[in-house]
Parts: sequence; structure tokens; C-alpha cells
Amino acid sequence: MSKISDSLNHKNIVCPFCSLHCDDLEIDVHDNKLYVKSNVPKSCANKYEKLNLPKFKDMVTTVKGKPCEPKKAYQYSRQLIKKSKETVLLNSSSDVNVTREVLSAASKVNAIVDHVNSSIFLKNIGIYQRRGYMATSLTEIKNKSDVIIVFSNNLFETYPRLMEKFLATKNSFSVNSKKKEIYVIGNKTSNSRDCNIRDKRITYVDFNNRNITKLLSSFISKKNESSISNKIFNKLLTSIETSKYLSVLWATSEFDSYKECDEIIYNISAYVVSLNKTSRAACLSLSGNDGDVSFTQTLGWMTGFPSRIKFTGNFFEYDKDANNAIQLINSGNSDLVIHLNSLSEKKLVLNKKNKNIVIGRPCTKFNIEPDVFISCGIPGIDFKGHIFRTDNVVSLPLTSLRMSHSRSTQEILREILK
Repeated sequence: MSKISDSLNHKNIVCPFCSLHCDDLEIDVHDNKLYVKSNVPKSCANKYEKLNLPKFKDMVTTVKGKPCEPKKAYQYSRQLIKKSKETVLLNSSSDVNVTREVLSAASKVNAIVDHVNSSIFLKNIGIYQRRGYMATSLTEIKNKSDVIIVFSNNLFETYPRLMEKFLATKNSFSVNSKKKEIYVIGNKTSNSRDCNIRDKRITYVDFNNRNITKLLSSFISKKNESSISNKIFNKLLTSIETSKYLSVLWATSEFDSYKECDEIIYNISAYVVSLNKTSRAACLSLSGNDGDVSFTQTLGWMTGFPSRIKFTGNFFEYDKDANNAIQLINSGNSDLVIHLNSLSEKKLVLNKKNKNIVIGRPCTKFNIEPDVFISCGIPGIDFKGHIFRTDNVVSLPLTSLRMSHSRSTQEILREILK
């Protein structure tokens, strides 16, 4: 067994933090500290190397904001669970292994299981439930797409290696990668700033993505009624009409604040379907930096439902409205929420109407102090695991890189539900 003082070199490591889950990282571990050796954007390396800071290993367990021994936190958590009449297990970020344990935990206390992003990813699921759409994968985009349209305002900040790894690649199996055409439509300033490569194949188009429906209508009618210049519009239209495999990418989370959100994703998918009458086209909605894809995939093949389920004694029942965790919490119709956050750096939003138990990665942030905080290890850093890539088609193994300062989320859940 390795010791904390040992020096180790790990190659072909899968990154757990961004849902591209790049699997080509090289990481050195010395004195239990992580050092990224691969040539990756600074924001990617920082996700590993910030974990070397003392505050990430000294995160203490607390009860009502006061530091305590883990044993006391487990005991108090059991008391809260025993008193609870409606418990919600709210997943803020996890891998497949943690999600499986969440379902096991829910079956012990007849709990509701939901994800903080379910209102977003259910919009995409709703499209293919109602009418279906032509989906693709990152591998297909890399190797077969000759024309790629990306609707983006901040995608390259959220997915720093997207352009490098899958869009403007140096080689492809089925197409001449040098002749690829990539259109990035949205906030031109942020898109060009956040993209980590400069390439003549990329055309940045400044556009208000609230108006995507009008742009698609213009493509269909071949008459430019959008705010894009005629020169760029005609270039786009020609590329679409001559493409052998068009791919359209977006992130529904970027449109979620628009009242036009549902209309936009419906019309993108409908437009792509219509193109397949005469050519080949497909689309991909990017998501999953909070383990969304791993969550929906695991729930899907274990219960048949994507989220918002409740164990009712013998099986899980799905109800999109009755089991909407955020609405239940805000309306005071739940009395205990167990928040699970093993991956994300986002601040957790807790509601003082409920008792709150947080099982979270070190330095998890909250808007208010939880009743119990128990620090957990991070899958892909402290523990082995599995995680699904954003395109739903690839499950990747997560490696244990160092000796953990904390227990796994699975172990903690089992302990508090004894």
C-alpha cells in the first residue's frame, strides 16, 4: 500500500470535474499533493492543484456550525432522520457509484430523490419524450462532422477543452479536419476570450441567442430576417446546405433564464430533424458538470425514471410535480433535506424552513449554515468511481489518486442510515 510520502505518476487519468471527462491527463502525486503535468488550460489544472491547500484537508465536521467529532455528527444526523416525516435526498453533484447509494438510502427511509438541475435537464428529456430528435456524440462530432454550429455565450468557460478535444481537432477518421467549418454563435467577446485555441476554421458570430428561433426560420426560408449581417448569414447558409454532416451544439442551462428556452430547444431539434430529409445532421445538448448525466443514467436503468422519484415501500414512483424537490423545500412541504455534493464547487442553496444535512466535498460553500456538515472525499481524486460523459454514451472509470482525508459519500450515507 502506498504511503502519503510516496511519489506516484498517474497517466491517462479521467477528469471528474467537467462533463467532457477528458481521459488523457498525467498527474504526479508527491507527499499526497497533486500536480498536473499535462498541457491543459490553467482552469483545468487549478481544479486539481487547489486541493493541495491546507483548507481542503482541514475541513472539519460540524453540528449547528460548531466543529465536532464525526461520530457526534452521525448520531445527530440519525436523530434528524428518525424525526423526519418527509426526507429529500437532493443531489448537487455525484458520480454513478454515489447515485446508486442514494437510491439505496432512499429505499430505507421512503425518501424523495431529485437533482438540483432537474428543471433544466428535464427540458431536454421532454423533447425526446414528446417528439424525439436526432442526437449525436462527441466522438461523432470529432470524426464525422464537417460543419459545426455552437450556440454559446460561456460554453468555453464551462468546457475549457471542448474546442481542442472535439471541435477543431488536428485529425479525424472520416473527414478532412483541415476543412472543417466551425461557427460559434452568441456572445462573441466571451466566446473568443474563453476559447483556448486560435484557429482559422472558427468563425465567431455576435448574436443574441434569445433569437435563435428567428435565425432558424431565416435558414429555412433562405431570407435573412436576423440581426446577423447578410455576408455572414449567406456563408452560414451555404455551409449548412453543402455539409455532409452538420452538428449543432448548445447548453440548455445557458437558455434557462430566457422565457423562450423551451421554444429554442424545440426549434433547434425540429430544424435538425428536417435537415435529415436531404442530408445528415444531428444535435447535442451539453450538460453534466454537476454529475447530471451520471444521475439520470443511473436512475434510468435502476428505476426507469430520470429524476423526481419517491420510494413508496416496494418501488420508486415518478411524479414530475409532486416530487419536485426545490418546490417541496421552498413551500415547506419537506422537513429534512440531505444535500449530496461530492464534485461541484458551486455554492449550495439551503432553506432554513428545513433541517439540512450536507455531505459535501471539502470547502463546500452554503448560503446558510447547515444543521450538519460532513466532509466527504471526491470521486476521481480520493476514491474510485464511474462517471458518464455529457453525450450519454460513454461511461468512464475514475481513479483514486491519493490517500483520502475523508470518508466516501457512500460510507457516510450508510453510517447515518444505520
